[in-house]
Amino acid sequence: MTGQHDGQGVDGRWRRVAVATAVVVAAVFAGQFLWTAVHPPAPPSDGMRLWQATELIVPFGVSLALLVLWLRLRESRRLSDLGVPVRRRVRAVLGAGLLALLVLAVASVAGVLAAGDDGGGPTPEGATAHPGVLAVVLVLAATALQSSTEELLFRGYLLGAVRTGFGSGAAVAFSSVVFGLCHSFNSAATVVYVATTVALGALLGVISLGRGGLWAACSFHTVWNVVQNIQADPTAPARDTGSTAVDVAVLFAIVCCVVVAVWLRRRRPAPQRPKVAR
Repeated sequence: MTGQHDGQGVDGRWRRVAVATAVVVAAVFAGQFLWTAVHPPAPPSDGMRLWQATELIVPFGVSLALLVLWLRLRESRRLSDLGVPVRRRVRAVLGAGLLALLVLAVASVAGVLAAGDDGGGPTPEGATAHPGVLAVVLVLAATALQSSTEELLFRGYLLGAVRTGFGSGAAVAFSSVVFGLCHSFNSAATVVYVATTVALGALLGVISLGRGGLWAACSFHTVWNVVQNIQADPTAPARDTGSTAVDVAVLFAIVCCVVVAVWLRRRRPAPQRPKVAR
């Protein structure tokens, strides 16, 4: 009798993970497919920053709306049930933002050291733009929506569903792999890029399990993306699809940060979060 109930429990855990994975992947790609269908065939010659923000707001706004609808209509839950409530939100946001800048600095130094004198990084021409204040605010708002939506999907909904049945380690690992594979469909994605995204997802997963919860993960992800979005020139041609020594060095630096984050978490375990899946 006990074995039968245990088997049903195992089946239920796998079913919960499968459903959560399907919901996350469907929400992400539904937004992307909609943007592909409605956006003009070519970006405008002027207003590239507005275009850059729009291509973040439209697809991820749709993804967020689909997640909200699924939670409300199918599971009778709200976004706050995904581990969003945190007592010291300002502290969590500021701390995670500073941490993101620190990790970016470490990754940048690693990239510079790997590049040496051969210029292994992005080409100087068109690599960095200097947008105005309004453009920065616009990109910041759009990137905050994009990053927070991804955190709610991958570290809130998916990680929570896996963690309920399989524990924190499996939840971080699985959600990070799905996170990386979803990014493998990005243009000019390489194996090193996907691996870096998986490592970044693992770091975000560990952060989301800490005291700052999803507020910290959203802040870290937003700062990480907005720095790169502001520096990137939307009019510059895409890089070739080959990975450089700089890319490998950045991957190694992020993996090191993941190891440090896991070590720190084990030294000071975070309080248990409420169950987020049913």
